[in-house]
Amino acid sequence: MATASTGGSLIGKIGSYLQIVTKDPSSTAFVPLAEAYRQIGLLDDALEAARLGTERLPHFCPGFSTMGRILGQMGRLDESMGAYARALSIDRQSQSALIGLARLHLVRGERDQARKILQQAKGFHPADEKISDMLIALDLPRPWADIKQATKAQEQEPSPVSEAVEPAEPIATATLAEIYVKQGLLEKALEVYSGIIGQSPENETARKRLLQLQDLLSGKIETAPVASDPEAPLQDEVPVVPAAETSEPQSEPKDPSPMAVLQRWLSVITKGRTNV
Repeated sequence: MATASTGGSLIGKIGSYLQIVTKDPSSTAFVPLAEAYRQIGLLDDALEAARLGTERLPHFCPGFSTMGRILGQMGRLDESMGAYARALSIDRQSQSALIGLARLHLVRGERDQARKILQQAKGFHPADEKISDMLIALDLPRPWADIKQATKAQEQEPSPVSEAVEPAEPIATATLAEIYVKQGLLEKALEVYSGIIGQSPENETARKRLLQLQDLLSGKIETAPVASDPEAPLQDEVPVVPAAETSEPQSEPKDPSPMAVLQRWLSVITKGRTNV
């Protein structure tokens, strides 16, 4: 009964937000609209609302944070990380983007990277309880990890090579840098690679990639060569386009006009009301 009541309330909110964005397509109301769609489980419509809003307001950080949250719930982790990276390129102190990015690293098993992001977020937002709770949870004992390690030790003797191999920070950082490349944020990618070289001057892979991106930024080359790091997310040579032009591939073309989008949303709302 409570679920139906909550669903009906969200439907009402969606209707209200739709009226706002219909009257003013450049309104920031697309963020709570997309969030309401996400909460009710209409993820495709949530993503459509976030995409339309960020296209009209490409410098509105909360829009990209919301898109990152939706894509993460859809299981599209690389795209979600790209959306959070875009949000942080607009506002490096964005609480929602930093927390969302840390959660993605946790999902990928990159606990150290998640901790570093949360510590940075804590510096920006020292009174934020959610950030504090996540940091505390990360530092709590993990007895199951010790049990798992002991089991592996019984199955085979540890070797110096296997002990030395860990999820290295440069891999996670290079991944983020290549996402910046795909977003067209070349200067951000250069900053990340410069940081990697500063920490590991012997990293020739990062140095080579830095030179490639510098040539790309200066116009000496027109496309980004494939990243030579085997852990990097790029698989094929990808032309770099300006960030405002990036978009998700769609299975079929849709009429992008606000009225057409509104009609699709209203159709979804009508179906939702019959199921409440």
